[in-house]
Amino acid sequence: MSDQLTLYLLTIRGTLKPSTLEEARKVHNMTAGNPDGVAAAKSLGDVSHMVYIPLQHDEHDKAKGAGEFLIMDLWTSPDGLNTFFSDHNVQEGGAMIFSDRDPILWAPAQGFTSYHIPAPFGMNDRFITTARATVKSLEEARELHNKAVAKTTSKARKAGNLSHESYFRMAAPGSPEALEWLGVDVWMRPDEMMSLYEDPEFLEGFDHMFTGEANVGVWTHPKGDWTEW
Repeated sequence: MSDQLTLYLLTIRGTLKPSTLEEARKVHNMTAGNPDGVAAAKSLGDVSHMVYIPLQHDEHDKAKGAGEFLIMDLWTSPDGLNTFFSDHNVQEGGAMIFSDRDPILWAPAQGFTSYHIPAPFGMNDRFITTARATVKSLEEARELHNKAVAKTTSKARKAGNLSHESYFRMAAPGSPEALEWLGVDVWMRPDEMMSLYEDPEFLEGFDHMFTGEANVGVWTHPKGDWTEW
């Protein structure tokens, strides 16, 4: 048995079934936030549960319910995760929150530079960016990624960046190595983040990593009291 700790990222991105964010908040807290369910998830290895909506969110688009929604959980055990989500009540809860959803389990990208920088006192707002794309090869992507990060970390920090992490989609046992990459950045100021993502030095490295255009999202915490841990 290995003593090494790995934190796996579960993302569940989809469309909210309730027609308003306030209704969605109540449903989420009743299902995902149920104390017994929370205790069960934690006992099986769920160490973090966070919820987000798009930064540019329109909850009045009734054709799409309360809009898009993203759950990000960190798990210490894929087996524990599978056990938890195989429960019928958990599946029913998910169906009450989402009208459609795309759950994906990601593993940390080995050898890809990551960082976490403390926030100055009083800078308490948090915004998340996600970038999802397929890379041409792990080795080439690692080299391009690490060079780009090394060149632009100071610029990123100046623009309000707090952290950067990379993941690869976990492949099913016996299947080929997964080449789908996910980058997750945390920011404290959303108005300046685009100065990094539009920077030629940043684009030079990241644009050549992918086989096509990355699917990018910018996320914030919804208003109100949502059960998280």
